[in-house]
Formats: sequence, C-alpha cells, structure tokens
Amino acid sequence: MCVTLSLPMVAKSAYWQGGWHETQDQLHDVAALLGGPLAVAAGCWHGGRERRTRMAELRACGARGPLAQFLVAALPVLLGVLVGYLVVVAGALLASWPYVSAGRPLAGPPAADAVYLAAMATVGMVGGRLLRWRLAAPALAVCAYVVIGVWSRQTSAFGFLDPAASGNVDELPVWWQPWVMAAWLAGLVSAVVVGYAVRRHRYLAVLPLAVAVAAAVPLMGCGGDMWHTDPLRKTSVCDDASPRVCVDALNSDLLPAVSHALSGITGRLDGVPHAPVRFRDPPRPGHHEARLPELYLGQSVVRGELVDPEAFAWEAGAGLTGIECARFSPTDDAVLDWLVSNRLSEQRREAGAEAARKSGDPAMVKDAEAETRGLARLRAMDDDERHAWLGRYFASLDDCEKGEVPTL
Repeated sequence: MCVTLSLPMVAKSAYWQGGWHETQDQLHDVAALLGGPLAVAAGCWHGGRERRTRMAELRACGARGPLAQFLVAALPVLLGVLVGYLVVVAGALLASWPYVSAGRPLAGPPAADAVYLAAMATVGMVGGRLLRWRLAAPALAVCAYVVIGVWSRQTSAFGFLDPAASGNVDELPVWWQPWVMAAWLAGLVSAVVVGYAVRRHRYLAVLPLAVAVAAAVPLMGCGGDMWHTDPLRKTSVCDDASPRVCVDALNSDLLPAVSHALSGITGRLDGVPHAPVRFRDPPRPGHHEARLPELYLGQSVVRGELVDPEAFAWEAGAGLTGIECARFSPTDDAVLDWLVSNRLSEQRREAGAEAARKSGDPAMVKDAEAETRGLARLRAMDDDERHAWLGRYFASLDDCEKGEVPTL
C-alpha cells in the first residue's frame, strides 16, 4: 500500500507540493482509485488463504463467535492497509509543509479515506472466503477500479456517494461531509459483515444498513453544496507598488517573487492615467484592475518558486493590451513589447518579423514594420509625452467596441 500510493505521489509532486488543498486532493485521488482496489485485493487474498488452509474447521471448534473470529482474522490486513496509507499521508504533508504559504491540512478527508480503505479490505476478506478461485483477488481489484472510476463520473446525486467524490482543488468540504461519508461506507460494510458472519441473526444487518441509508440522504441531498471556496482564496495580499500587485492569501509567500517579476511593468505604468490600479487574481478583476496570470502548482509555480518569471510577466502584460478586447493591431504589440522588455518580447518580435519576411504576405510585413516603428516611437518619447499617449491608449480599452486606438 505504501509503495503503490507513493509512486504516483512522487511522480506528480510538482503539482501538489506547496499547497494543502492540492496535497490532500492528490492523496484522496490515489487512495480512492489505487488504494481501494489494492485493499480489496489484499483482503480477498487473505480470506482465500484462510479458506484454502481449511481454517473453517478449526474456527468451528473455537469458543469465540463467528463475528469475533472474522474480525480477528481480518485485523492484520486492516492494520497493514491503514499503516501503509498513514505513512504516505504523513510523508506527503511533511513534504508539502516547507512550501505552503497559508492554511492548514484537514483531518476529516484522510480519516474518511482510511475508513474507505478499511471497508474495501473487509469486503475483500468476505469475497475471498466466498469465492473459490485463485484469481479472485486481482479480478476484484480490477472490478473495483472500474466501478469507482465510472461511479466518479456520474453527474447525478448518486455520484456524491462515490468515495472518490470531491470538490474543486480550491474548495473545502463542509465539516460534516467526511464523517458522513465514513458513516455511509462503514454502514454498508458492517451490513455485509454481519450478513456473512452472524448467520443465525442476519436480520441484525438492518441496523448498520439503516445507518448507511441515513448517511446517504444528506450526501445525495446536498450534492455540490458540500464544498465551498476557501475563505483565504477570497482574501488578497498586496504590495506597495504602483500599480499594486495582489495575490490571494493562499499564495502570500509568492507575493515578493510575483512583484519582482512584474516590477518592470509596474515601473513603466507608474503615473500613467487610466492605467490599471492593481493586478489581482482572476477570474473577475474589477474596473481599472488587470488580471494576474494564474498561479498553478506544477505549471507557473513549483515548490514555492515561479518557474519562468519572464513568461509570467509577458502573460500579465498581454492582459493589459488589446488582446483582452480580441484586438490584435501593431500598436497593441508595440505597447506589449515596451511594457514587457525582456527576452521573450525580443524573441517574439524577431520571430514575427522573420515569419512575415518568409511568408511574402505584404500585410504581415506591413504589420511587422509598423510594430517596429511603434516601439521605436514609444522609446523615443519623453516621460510626459509617453504617459499622455499611454493614458489615451488605456482609455480606449475601457470600451472595446467604441474605443479608438491612438496612433503612434
């Protein structure tokens, strides 16, 4: 269990290391899709081994009842499964902790996943005792993987009973969701065990089955409302630049790196009328606000560091120009190249000019030459003239349909 869950965690460490939400979401996925089938296979193999060694005859002579004997026999598999899972959980949380900016890990989701793994191992134990086939263990594992995978794709209320169900990566479950999910799974498995082991009083299985049904009602009734956006995602932390650069509180430790990456843009926009007053996280910047590129773990951010500050700055600069209005003019490109004067801007401009020359298209050549002249014109202006012209340019972006692009 430890090795099976560790391999995908290590392989995708760049996508979860540095965020509690991402870490626990990845742990939940590997536990549900890989740990569950492995647990049911381990339980089935152990149960089949007891049957093949004719332990039933020996147990029939024991003083303990069949339920107690079943639980004692299943205990080693349950402990092995849970210890392996908890080692992976502890390792992942410790690996993510040095790079996390804010927030805290939750106890409920790992506890619910532990109950799920124990339930799968117990069901496998019952299956191993009933199925007289040596390949029953891998067959059950494959069936469990398929069922859980298909179940997780259900869009109906029934899909929220799936142990693999979860919200978006930046959402938190309500406090009761993991515990009710654990009650739903424990109730189902307890009913199976009682029905198998307590043969003379199988009607007692109605009690845990009633618990499972009672837990299923709020899970299906609330559906997607069981998850909500982390309040830290709605709280911004800003620097003192002009325009200001703001990130959500979950990425507060990244603010110095983000501010430094955008320092060239903010320095050129300082004092420009109609320029955005701040960069902030998507999805919906307000009036006179610019969209900050997404801070995705594993893409723009890896282990608390910006992967490519120049690409990040270029993307932020592109959001300031007519690209946001679906407008692609030489003037917009010239403004972008002036705002983001880094290696990527030079490479893009050179590649565009080379492509225009090779294409032989007069319109492309004309646009490339106009962009070069516009950039040279912007660089040649004094500060007051440039600020005034940029003010007219940003004013034209207030209304994408009616705004007229000032000429360079």
